[in-house]
Amino acid sequence: MNKMKFGMKVAYQLVKEEMEKILSELARKGIERPKGFSVLEQFVEDRLSECEK
Repeated sequence: MNKMKFGMKVAYQLVKEEMEKILSELARKGIERPKGFSVLEQFVEDRLSECEK
């Protein structure tokens, strides 16, 4: 894996962790999951899988 892909992977993993924190905080406060969040989650997952190739 080259340096650029590794950097992208780390960045997307950090984004994924932050999204998980946001979702858990929203759930704790009793706020519904935002509608566009699943699209963003899928985007991050897709980019992470591309970095694995």
